Amino acid sequence: MSSNAVHVSQVTKTYGQGRDRAVVLNKINVTVPCGSIYGLLGPSGCGKTTLLRCIVGRLRIDEGSLITLEKTPGTVGHHVPGKLVGYMPQELALYNEFTIEETLNYFGRVNGMSSDSIKSRTSFLVQFLNLPEKERIIRQLSGGQQRRTSFAIALLHEPKILILDEPTVGVDPVLRLKIWNHLLTISSLSHTTTIITTHYIEEARQANVVGLMRNGRLLAESTPDSLMVMYEKSSLEDVFLHLCEADKDDDDDNDNSDNRRSTTPSRPAFLDNFQSSVVIRTMGRGNPVDEATPLLFENQNTLSSCDSIDDQCYQHSTGLTTCQKIAWYLPTFRNVIALFIKNVIMLRRQIGVLMFEFLLPVVQITLFCLCIGGDPRHLRMGVVNNETCTESNGTLCFGVLFLKNLDTKLIVQENFSSHFADALSAARIGQTWGIIEIGENFTQCLMRRYMPACVEEDEVDNATIEGSTVHLHLDMTNQEISATLRQEMLRAFQTFSVQMLIQLGLNPTLAQIPIKLESPIYGKREPNFTDFMAPGIIITIPFFLATGLTALSFVIERKQGLLDRSLVSGVGAVEIMIGHIATQFLVMLVQVGLLLVIALAAFKISFEGSLVLVIILTLLQGLTGMALGFLISALCEEETSAIQFALGSVYPNLLLSGIIWPLEAMPTWLQYISYCLPMTFAAESMRSILSRGWGLAYVNVWRGFVMSIGWGSLLMILSAVALAVRRF
Repeated sequence: MSSNAVHVSQVTKTYGQGRDRAVVLNKINVTVPCGSIYGLLGPSGCGKTTLLRCIVGRLRIDEGSLITLEKTPGTVGHHVPGKLVGYMPQELALYNEFTIEETLNYFGRVNGMSSDSIKSRTSFLVQFLNLPEKERIIRQLSGGQQRRTSFAIALLHEPKILILDEPTVGVDPVLRLKIWNHLLTISSLSHTTTIITTHYIEEARQANVVGLMRNGRLLAESTPDSLMVMYEKSSLEDVFLHLCEADKDDDDDNDNSDNRRSTTPSRPAFLDNFQSSVVIRTMGRGNPVDEATPLLFENQNTLSSCDSIDDQCYQHSTGLTTCQKIAWYLPTFRNVIALFIKNVIMLRRQIGVLMFEFLLPVVQITLFCLCIGGDPRHLRMGVVNNETCTESNGTLCFGVLFLKNLDTKLIVQENFSSHFADALSAARIGQTWGIIEIGENFTQCLMRRYMPACVEEDEVDNATIEGSTVHLHLDMTNQEISATLRQEMLRAFQTFSVQMLIQLGLNPTLAQIPIKLESPIYGKREPNFTDFMAPGIIITIPFFLATGLTALSFVIERKQGLLDRSLVSGVGAVEIMIGHIATQFLVMLVQVGLLLVIALAAFKISFEGSLVLVIILTLLQGLTGMALGFLISALCEEETSAIQFALGSVYPNLLLSGIIWPLEAMPTWLQYISYCLPMTFAAESMRSILSRGWGLAYVNVWRGFVMSIGWGSLLMILSAVALAVRRF
């Protein structure tokens, strides 16, 4: 076996394309002996973090060769990324709502540790790193305590290689001293390989090997003492400044030189003589015995040969069967449970947000049922009755009789007598919604119109018809109100006609139009807009709630470094998605339950079909919305972008899915676009179940289920692919 834990050869890594292409690593060579502490030094932006992410398999290299623990990172069966690596990113990457114990429990589970091992290691690390009580919430810790907690995560599962990205940034000198002493201890006692980056150059003198980087290139690589002797300098900082000046001069002399990147051969001679035993240097005050207290269990044996180190470093499988290779790509129950517990804890710590998530669908469906579909009330209408007759003298006065049949809850009559100009002025300034005008001889003309046998036929002329007509002048700017007023006028006139014919001694059925509306095949005799929209709203609420809740799932964790840390621990993108789905599904069950109780039980939305089908279809739409949120979160870098995409998807779906208005009213070409949306057939399916009582035997029903499953599966697959390809 190789005695090198990490071997980087001629590696190049770039970001961007075309003119925006930036070379971050430029044909770099790095060799890290097993069991050593390797200090990777250089200014901010020189490529240190990028190199570390390549070493742990979080970034793919463009050119060259990179071997970590004898295999390429990400190889099937190789636990890099995974349990062989302990990773401490530059940012804290801690769940602020967790306790110290919960944080270590989570990372212990994903690294395959048993409960007893996690408990034992947690107690030890809390004591050894001088952390406060393990029940303390992370956000309540000081900066130094949070930094040590992050360090404890990397040490927790006793990895074979530690990757520490600037762990001493912003740390006080005492804590910096403790961190370095910890590294020297575990390197000596368990031969753990450590790669540590820092721009505090002098502190790296305690490393066994240092590599000096600048502009994505390795300027030199050797032991600290060898470098100082080689360049006749008294400090590493002077060596680094000398190499930077030489590199700059080399750049000026020959911009196209391929050999200017390093003064060190790809296999330095000092590595051949490197011994795994490391002398622990105790800095400052303190007992050397105390400082050498092992960070490992007492049954660990000290190793002294590179062969023994190799046995410790390379414990991954070298040969896998086909079934094992397939299983490697499948989600593990252990990781899914760990992620589920983590998400549940986060929900529990944000009880206010959780209550809001439960109450929001209740508020939304309540507002919908109260605000949509009801008849307008108290509409002011100007009345101009030009008739001079009154009922007080016992004469027939059909104009007054007609006005009495108007619904007083719907229409508030403003009497303008015979002053039409005043009524028109009131309507034009918005005081009324229109004018009801009754002619001067309305009663006489109406009698002649309905009793042609009592008059000469030629006397029923256009003037008689005009005089027996009620004139309606409406403000048509509000379609719903104008339609309601017209419908009420027709209803009132038909009722009035029946009363009038009875008074005239005629058959009241003459007032009916020659079309008889029989019992409806489906639905109510007098349908309302609420029953039309309710099926679509029932599936819309969980769909977009789930989209909004998951659209930020990866974005926030990615920006805080939490996602990267979990992925380095061996958690897969699909496992992360399953963990979120399982957690949000529990929330969705409560939301859907409350939603249906309010809609069907409290507001009596028409319900003729199977409750089971209604629940399943609603949950499927919620899962589809969740998948859309995952895709948005996987593609977006910033919270604002994710929120804009999530909000931007609401309006087109509502308009095009036939939820607000029938699809048949759309242009034909737009209907075909609507058929491709995830909620179109689902809304029609829900409408068929609720209003018609149909089951899965009907194409309108099962088609909605098939489209929901298809869209949900497609969006989940795209999300998983986006997570895997981008690698953040």
